[in-house]
Amino acid sequence: AGVNRVEAVIELNVSPKKSRGFDEIAATIASFDEVESVLLMSGGYDLLVLVEAKSLKELALFVSSKLSTLEMVTGTQTSFVLKRYKEEGVIFDGSQSDNRLVVSP
Repeated sequence: AGVNRVEAVIELNVSPKKSRGFDEIAATIASFDEVESVLLMSGGYDLLVLVEAKSLKELALFVSSKLSTLEMVTGTQTSFVLKRYKEEGVIFDGSQSDNRLVVSP
């Protein structure tokens, strides 16, 4: 509704501390306001982080000054969301209006 925002998916490789595993780094990352979700993954990377910011510059600053500077983060790969086709079971194909309920704070 006229709100500018940039969304990204960030794949993280991390080196967790032996006694705390992934929980400590995941909790640290989850505490950032820009972070919407943090998921532990199998495969080529450890954590998947979904983030949102007001601008591309703000998101880039988040990655470069907050996320990549964490001691346990060994690598990041950021992909920006360009367009949504389906989310939470709702298909966005242009022929239907968005029938999801509006949520206000």
